[in-house]
Amino acid sequence: MKRQRMQTDFEKITQCLEERRLQQAFQLTALLFAHLQNWQLQEKLTALEDTYKMMLHYQITGVQDPGREKVYNDLIRSVYQIVDAVEVQIKTSNDNSLFYERKRAHRFYVAETSDQLLSDLDYIFQIIPLIQSAETEEDKDKNLQWRDLEKQKDALIRKIFYTVWVSDLWAAEEKDQWASVISNPLYPVALPSLIVTALTLSLLETFDEKKAILLFEAALHESEEVKERAITGIVLFLRKYNNRLHLYPRVVERLDFLSEDAQFIYRIRHVLLQFILCRDTEKITQKIKDELLPEMIKMGPKISKKIKWDDLFGETGITDKNPEWQKFIEEAGLQDKLQELSELQLEGADILHSSFIHLKNYPFFNEPCSWFIPFSTPYTAIGNKEMTQLASILESSTMLCNSDKYSFFLSVSQMPENYQKMMIGQFSAETEAIKNILNSEVKNPSKTIDYRTRQYIQDLYRFYKLHPRKNDFEDIFEAKPEFYKVPYINSLMKDQNNESLFIIGEYYFSRNYFEEASDIYALFLEYSPNDDMLYQKKGYCLQMLGDWEGALNAYQTANLLAANNPWTVKKLAYCYRILKSPEESLHYYKEAEQLNPDNLSIQLNIGHCYMELKDYDQAMKYYFKVEYLTKNKEKAWRPIAWCAFLAGKYQQAQDYVDKLMENNPNAVDFLNAGHLQLVQGKIQEALHYYQLSWEKGNQTQNEFMDAFANDIPDLIQAGIKENDIPFILDILEYSYQYGSIIS
Repeated sequence: MKRQRMQTDFEKITQCLEERRLQQAFQLTALLFAHLQNWQLQEKLTALEDTYKMMLHYQITGVQDPGREKVYNDLIRSVYQIVDAVEVQIKTSNDNSLFYERKRAHRFYVAETSDQLLSDLDYIFQIIPLIQSAETEEDKDKNLQWRDLEKQKDALIRKIFYTVWVSDLWAAEEKDQWASVISNPLYPVALPSLIVTALTLSLLETFDEKKAILLFEAALHESEEVKERAITGIVLFLRKYNNRLHLYPRVVERLDFLSEDAQFIYRIRHVLLQFILCRDTEKITQKIKDELLPEMIKMGPKISKKIKWDDLFGETGITDKNPEWQKFIEEAGLQDKLQELSELQLEGADILHSSFIHLKNYPFFNEPCSWFIPFSTPYTAIGNKEMTQLASILESSTMLCNSDKYSFFLSVSQMPENYQKMMIGQFSAETEAIKNILNSEVKNPSKTIDYRTRQYIQDLYRFYKLHPRKNDFEDIFEAKPEFYKVPYINSLMKDQNNESLFIIGEYYFSRNYFEEASDIYALFLEYSPNDDMLYQKKGYCLQMLGDWEGALNAYQTANLLAANNPWTVKKLAYCYRILKSPEESLHYYKEAEQLNPDNLSIQLNIGHCYMELKDYDQAMKYYFKVEYLTKNKEKAWRPIAWCAFLAGKYQQAQDYVDKLMENNPNAVDFLNAGHLQLVQGKIQEALHYYQLSWEKGNQTQNEFMDAFANDIPDLIQAGIKENDIPFILDILEYSYQYGSIIS
């Protein structure tokens, strides 16, 4: 059975259960048993279907059953469980994705039970401190023993991770066993942290009520690391299983209990904000690749000429920074870009992703577990003073996620010793500087993401985006719906005054995710229908999404609720202009003029409205006023030239076209200059300007032709014969094709 076909079948069954179409769910599930020889499950399914048929019989005969809803929910839950079991058994036999490969391998290659693994780990945890504190042994022997035990410990922790990740449905005893491990204060925090991650990944593969309950219990852990991971897992779990959660009262009770704690809601909000930030990661990576790095490469030769070898390898050269570097950065126009990236990093954005993309090729990262191990001194660093120092710096760093810390450590470990010292010194200084900046920041909880949440979600991001087998998993960063649309998560965000939901909406808005922001503002307007600012923001979102009618309606409502708001009035005027209603647009621009008579942009737009209404004399009055008052004369020259052209005042139009030709003309200026020559019968000159329009404006042939086509009605109005237009266009086509004017 092909993987894609099988997955589609399971999704159809799930959809039937969500929509309470049980008959079709029974039918589709029964077909799957052709691929699975399990008569016990098949008998259970048949018994459930018989129960459902009996329920339908009672419904037909009018028998009243007060417990019918509970029986029905129990029935649906039981069908879900059978479908889950069928899916796991079929995939375990046939699926070649990484999870099921690991599941099969774990049965054959991990001989130890969970009890044995934990017993062996307990023994190592007892021995390591004794070796670390022993003073009678030689350092070399001590390091060898220590290193060997650390290696064994690392292997055992990995086995425990996979034992939880690929485990089948838990019995109550298994849940209790792992609950005791997570809550045991004698274990280092790395162990419960990894178990929580394994729980999350396991639940994203298959629903398991007992694993879910343990995940909810872990949200109350004393360790912040464990707690943040558990809450992130809860968010992902709620999104994936929202539609069946009501069938599991114990899970819902746990969620209700946690939701009474304001800190839990606050942490959930942090997780959602960080996921929103993750949507910026690819854009930031592209920005660094396309804008920042090319400029840095250009600067390279210039900097290298200025920096002497003594600056690099002199007595103080390694730590001192050349003051001329800042000057180079400013001259290259990089200062604003670097400042923007710095602000994004302080806000929690993942600006380092691009730096570590190519450092995930070490064999270390072939193991899924490795992407989530909380960073601590690797056993490979034992006995190496420099690398132990680096590990200590990395462990305390809040700048890098765990995955990137390991990437950095592995990269430096392969460098020659002298480079290791230099890198460690520089990284230590930069880390300290960033710490000081962060400590001096006044943290806004709506904008600053807790670093543990940030680190963990960045670890998840790297796993789902960069792991060699990433296509074997559903990408949690691409999954739908958005978290705020999940009813159980949405209900959590409706805290006091819906503060959390509002902050999330504002966060979407601030990051220009207007569709999501608009959705959330629409939710708020159900509760606050008289909030003019919400209507303003909703209108702006719709405007940015290109829904001009929707934006206009929102702005009109905002204007009714709070009349004479200059911003709203201008937006109304602008919407009407885009919707080709110059009379309405002029009305609102005139109103805006009364509210802000010195605003030249309003004056200019009033002129545009008059020009669109073909009242060229009135348009000229406003354009001349702008020309007189503004320093940026070109802003007025362009509409004056075009308005004069439309009014048939070709000499006046030529005077202003000449001014534009002397002041960095753009593609539109050349196009209009060509039109002016064309209506005066100067075809050669017109073609010359048209060619300049597409060449100087860096336009494609289609872009230029579209711009020309938009002006055809004005050319006909100016006297160009409609039948001559095709000839002109063909001449332009040939000119564009051969790169020369046809004589």
